[in-house]
Amino acid sequence: MFDQESLSRRALGALLLFLASGLSGAQGPRIAGELDAAGLRERLAREKGRVVLLNFWATWCDPCREEFPDLVRLQNAYASKGLRVLGVTTDFASQMPAVDKFLAAQKPSFPNYRKKSGGDDQAFIEAVDRSWGGELPFSVLYGRDGRKIKTLSGKHTYADYEKEVRALIR
Repeated sequence: MFDQESLSRRALGALLLFLASGLSGAQGPRIAGELDAAGLRERLAREKGRVVLLNFWATWCDPCREEFPDLVRLQNAYASKGLRVLGVTTDFASQMPAVDKFLAAQKPSFPNYRKKSGGDDQAFIEAVDRSWGGELPFSVLYGRDGRKIKTLSGKHTYADYEKEVRALIR
């Protein structure tokens, strides 16, 4: 049997652990994990039935940072209609503090991942799109059936993305 003081300490400890884990939202969104080629294919397969906008970005990429708020806005506007934005940062592990700070400021309502370090970069590129030369930002649009519909290289406006998404949401 626990006494009142012991229960209070346990509750306080659990609360502190919860807050420290970042689950409270006070720290902002975090990276949901790392993806390699196989992980990316698996993640996309889980979204079948939705229109997916997969966006590759980095904190050091000015156009990426400039368009990111539009991706947040797009997800918020079209999530209920079946859109899922997925972000993948190409930042290195040493840059994760900058990534965390950026995501905390942007407050995306969609998951963001980090491209897994090491491994076969060519296999990763081919999992994304064979024509991708590594430029950022880079986005790939998938239909509800999971089929790749279009790639969008470079910075795009909200209106650009919205036009493409609306054609698939129907």
